[in-house]
Amino acid sequence: MKTRATPVSQNYLERQARQRGYQLLIACSEDQPDNEMRCIEHLLQRQVDAIIVSTSLPPEHPFYQRWANDPFPIVALDRALDREHFTSVVGADQDDAEMLAEELRKFPAETVLYLGALPELSVSFLREQGFRTAWKDDPREVNFLYANSYEREAAAQLFEKWLETHPMPQALFTTSFALLQGVMDVTLRRDGKLPSDLAIATFGDHELLDFLQCPVLAVAQRHRDVAETRAGDCAGKS
Repeated sequence: MKTRATPVSQNYLERQARQRGYQLLIACSEDQPDNEMRCIEHLLQRQVDAIIVSTSLPPEHPFYQRWANDPFPIVALDRALDREHFTSVVGADQDDAEMLAEELRKFPAETVLYLGALPELSVSFLREQGFRTAWKDDPREVNFLYANSYEREAAAQLFEKWLETHPMPQALFTTSFALLQGVMDVTLRRDGKLPSDLAIATFGDHELLDFLQCPVLAVAQRHRDVAETRAGDCAGKS
């Protein structure tokens, strides 16, 4: 089960699943916890052999604990579940965020915006911690914004509201490419283009970034490696 934040790796995962003789069913929670729990219950009713989930639930939520000692394989993607009882396939979120922020600090920007989402999620927490570690000795003030989901539309709505009382930032750090898309939607609609001196740091290596005229820092996410790991984990457990 995926969210808007994890769309790219599903193509790799589908191929890996077919090669192992599995049919891959895909459901999207839209980063809504109630949707996620309903989707999980529905998939279990379909008697699936395993579940791969990028959860929108906070780590302390009890929903998945009913399977903590169950042999049924549940694998967490990007957003970790309880590591004592579940396999989690996650990136080096804190280290990557710290590296991105260190590079962003080199730009002579006076106004800085950090745009994240769902701060209670493990991936959100780790990326914020990495950013804060890199920025802790920098005297420049950072504005922190958090959307209520990782959807492009949520980021656009939040950023547009923020611009009503703030100028366009000179440096922007987003914790996902979808959030950056929301910012670009608002800016292009309002100004027709992105400022050429806007320094951007984000996660994901979407080809669209190559066409931006402003400086962009991006951490490539290894979708193929992640897909192979997830498929192998499920095949080994089921």
